[in-house]
Amino acid sequence: MIRDQKKLRRWLYRVLPATLPAFYSARRRGLDHGATGNGRYPVAEIQKKYLLGWVGMASGSFLELDAGDGVTGSHAVWLEEVGWKGVSLEKRPVAAELLKKNRPASYGPFASSESISWEGVDLVTARRENTINELVGRIANGNRPRWVILQARDPQPEVFVALNRAGYRLDHFIHDDEYYRRKDGRI
Repeated sequence: MIRDQKKLRRWLYRVLPATLPAFYSARRRGLDHGATGNGRYPVAEIQKKYLLGWVGMASGSFLELDAGDGVTGSHAVWLEEVGWKGVSLEKRPVAAELLKKNRPASYGPFASSESISWEGVDLVTARRENTINELVGRIANGNRPRWVILQARDPQPEVFVALNRAGYRLDHFIHDDEYYRRKDGRI
């Protein structure tokens, strides 16, 4: 039995082709140092730089699900800095209060999540597993934003396959974040 699973996954990543679906989760792990210049740059700094270059739009609209406090781990806060508008939702009461305080312009009560229109939303982010599954379900039913960012600790290969079937490609991943773009490129 192998004692150090993390070392095994890193070895598999180096040896096996990165496109092999069975090693999708192993492919994601262990790349932080490569994505951040061997640890010379903070992950958040690299994420922000990549995100703003990736969307390449000075303005747009976002829907941030599982927004937390609105600052920690948020992509939408960086988008707001450059002129994007949108709604940030958080289900947990304590985090929702912090979100309301930190980002009042985009705060939306979670109770209103069902009434939010997905029409015209350019980018959607989600963090928790159940929300990611709901998002994938909405995408399968025709609600297709141009960009999707998933911030799960341990995303499932099924999510990758479902988004791929719905017309998305995985453009990049940094740390726990996966950046998907619609393949057709329409806005």
